[in-house]
Order: sequence, then structure tokens, then C-alpha cells
Amino acid sequence: MSVRRILAKTIDTDLEYEAIGIDLAKNCVSAALLTTDGEVVCIDRLDYSELEKSAQALSPTTFAMEPCTEMNYLRFCVFQ
Repeated sequence: MSVRRILAKTIDTDLEYEAIGIDLAKNCVSAALLTTDGEVVCIDRLDYSELEKSAQALSPTTFAMEPCTEMNYLRFCVFQ
């Protein structure tokens, strides 16, 4: 399994992901993406608007996040 850390502010929507783990913060998220090939890609400081745009363009993917107050925003506004 390879790990690649990038400082991009976008999720590559051309790839297929097994799962995406996100760490929620006040104004941004960090993401760890596991591709279907087993590669782990890490992204620092992804804006919520960019996360929303990327999530809508991806094929069905499992998102994992810690429970916190921001989770309600994501569940009701972004992923519907």
C-alpha cells in the first residue's frame, strides 16, 4: 500500500475511492482517501464548498467523519 500526501485543495474525481475519511474543522476539513487500488491520498485544508462539489461528482463512496456539530450541516445540506 502506498501513501501519497498532497497539498491540493481538491479531490481527484476521476479516481474511484473505497472510502474517504474527513476530519472536520471550523472552516475546512482534512481528508484521507483510500482508492480502490489501495493507495492512500491525504489532503490538508479542503474547503467545505470544495468538499461539497467533489462529493457530488464522485461515484457512490463511503464517507467517514467524527461526530460533532458540523456533522448535521454536512448531513442535511451537502449530502442530500
